Amino acid sequence: MRPSGKRQVAGQATTARATSASTSPEVVGTRSNPFTAIADYIRGVISEMRKVIWPTGREMVTYSLVVLVFLILTTALVAGVDYVTSLGVRWVFGL
Repeated sequence: MRPSGKRQVAGQATTARATSASTSPEVVGTRSNPFTAIADYIRGVISEMRKVIWPTGREMVTYSLVVLVFLILTTALVAGVDYVTSLGVRWVFGL
């Protein structure tokens, strides 16, 4: 039997099977109004969006510059590898 990954107080691994916290069967097959479900989803999205800490203008400029520099460096790296590879192919095939 494989350990479930849970540790006992003494630091020993347990070999008991992990069980579900709830033993009562869940109701399966009940459907709610789809419009209610959509409204609940939108309420949840709005609730989560209120929790977001939006970046300031200065932070956005900094993040944008970091992304732009990374993009330029990555493009230069790929172009360099492409150039060196093309030189190797030309040397191998004598073009």
